[in-house]
Amino acid sequence: MKLEFENYSYRFGWISRGLTVLVILFLIVAYMPVRFFTAQIAENTGCKMILNQPSGSIWRGSASLGFSEPSGGNAKTCNPPYAMTERFSWNSHCSILHQQCTFQVEHDHLGKPLQIVLRTSSITIESNNIELPGNLLEVFGSPWNSLHPRGKLKLQWSDIDLGKLMSGRAEFQLNDMSSAISPIKPLGSYALKFQIENDFKFELFTLKGPLILNGQGQFQDNRLSFAGDASASPDSLPSLIGLLSIIGNRNGDVYRFKL
Repeated sequence: MKLEFENYSYRFGWISRGLTVLVILFLIVAYMPVRFFTAQIAENTGCKMILNQPSGSIWRGSASLGFSEPSGGNAKTCNPPYAMTERFSWNSHCSILHQQCTFQVEHDHLGKPLQIVLRTSSITIESNNIELPGNLLEVFGSPWNSLHPRGKLKLQWSDIDLGKLMSGRAEFQLNDMSSAISPIKPLGSYALKFQIENDFKFELFTLKGPLILNGQGQFQDNRLSFAGDASASPDSLPSLIGLLSIIGNRNGDVYRFKL
């Protein structure tokens, strides 16, 4: 009996240690502060996007997005953000039975709370819309950071599925755009349409206004390519020559630009 008891005690010791490790790992994951990912997000985006004043865990918390630039050419150190979104919050619910986690994101400018469903093989972003200030375009660099655009941004999208077979549509509108370097206000309204079908294609076109922008591009194999042209209505051309020369290089009656 003594030998059998000692043997069971030995086995129970390993089981208890294993359960203790599992419980510790569960608690670490369940209460992992979201601030642990701040440096990683900044480094992976080259300081273009940073998580500002995060609080809570990765499962329930709040933060705002900041937009910055590397400090002194060091991608791991960011300057203070020059633009920020308003604060947003999130919470989540995970189901082992259905093998998925559902995140709900709330923001004042969202049309409704945003639902994001994470599964083992896909990510689904439910249809929604959001309105943002036009100066956020400056985070995309040239020529936006030279134009200092102002206006009303609106992004709306259908259900987007990011899995083996990707699908979805989105439309990004910039309404009543103006620029600090142009005397003509507004310059116009524009739309950028996205189509997701195994790759990522988008098209830029002008809705109205004296400044005419058109272009096409795609995101494929982790590479972004975009080419477009800019022009102006005849009566506005003398006032927009300086702006057009910043947007692109002259080629006949249009100014070509690439990203």
